[in-house]
Amino acid sequence: MKKSVLVGLSVVLVAGMMIGCSKGNVEEKTEKKEQSVSKEKNNSQDPIVISTTGQHAFFSETNEETGELEGFEIEVWEEIGKRLGREIKWETAGFPGVIELLELGRVDTVADQIGITEEREEKYYFSDVYFYVPYRIVVAEDNNTIETVEDLYGKKLGLLSDDIAYSYFDELDPDGKIEYVNYEESTAVPADVAMRRLDATLMSSLHIESVKKESGLEIKGVGEPVYTENAGYPFAKTEEGKALRDDVNEVLKELKEEGFMKETAIKWFGFDPME
Repeated sequence: MKKSVLVGLSVVLVAGMMIGCSKGNVEEKTEKKEQSVSKEKNNSQDPIVISTTGQHAFFSETNEETGELEGFEIEVWEEIGKRLGREIKWETAGFPGVIELLELGRVDTVADQIGITEEREEKYYFSDVYFYVPYRIVVAEDNNTIETVEDLYGKKLGLLSDDIAYSYFDELDPDGKIEYVNYEESTAVPADVAMRRLDATLMSSLHIESVKKESGLEIKGVGEPVYTENAGYPFAKTEEGKALRDDVNEVLKELKEEGFMKETAIKWFGFDPME
C-alpha cells in the first residue's frame, strides 16, 4: 500500500510540474508576443496624423503667402517626426474640432496648446508637459475696476464652453459668485469685452497683445496670472496611443536636453516658457 501511494503521489507531482511548465511556457510566449507587437508598433512607418487649428498665434499659424503651416508646434512636431523616422501629416480644424478629431480616431494627437486637466486625463494619455502658459484677466481698455478674481464677483466673465478655465474655478470661485457666459466662437469673446457686453474674459498672457494688435480691439490684460496651464499632447487610450506617447516623451526629453525646445520657443515667443 505504501508503495502504491508513493507511486500515486509521484504521478501527481510530475503532472503538476508538467502543467506548471506548460503554463510558464504559455505565459512566456504570450509575453514575448506582446513585446514583439509593442516593438512593431513603436517601429511603425505610418505617418503621424496631427490636428491643429492653423489659426493660433505663435503656436500654429497659416502663412498668408504660402498657405503653409508654421509656428512652435509645427517645428517641434516636424523634428519629432524626423527623429522617429515618420512623416507628419496635418489636419486643420477649429476649436474644439481639433480634439473631436482625436475622439473620432481620425488623428493620432493634437498640437495646439492643449491644457492637461483631470477630465481630459480620464479620456486620453498625455505626453509630458512641454509648455507652461499663464492666464490673465482681460478687460476693456477703459475699465479700471477689475484686477483680481475677487473683483469679478457679481460680474460677467465670458469663456468658451469647454474652456480649461472651468477646471480652476472650483478653487477660485467656490461659491459661484461669478456669472459665466459661454461662447462657441473664440473671437467673439474679446470683442464683447471691448464693447462692454462682458466685464472680462481670461486669455493666455502670450496672446493678449497680439490679439489686441491684430483685431484693433481696445482691451488690456490686468493683474497677476490667475492660473498657469500645463500643456501636453493627448493620445487615444489604446495600446497604439500609449506606444506613440512613450516614443514622443523620449524625443521630447532629448529636445529639452539638447536645447531645441528652448531655442524654438525663443524664436516664436521671445522667451523660454519652461523656465
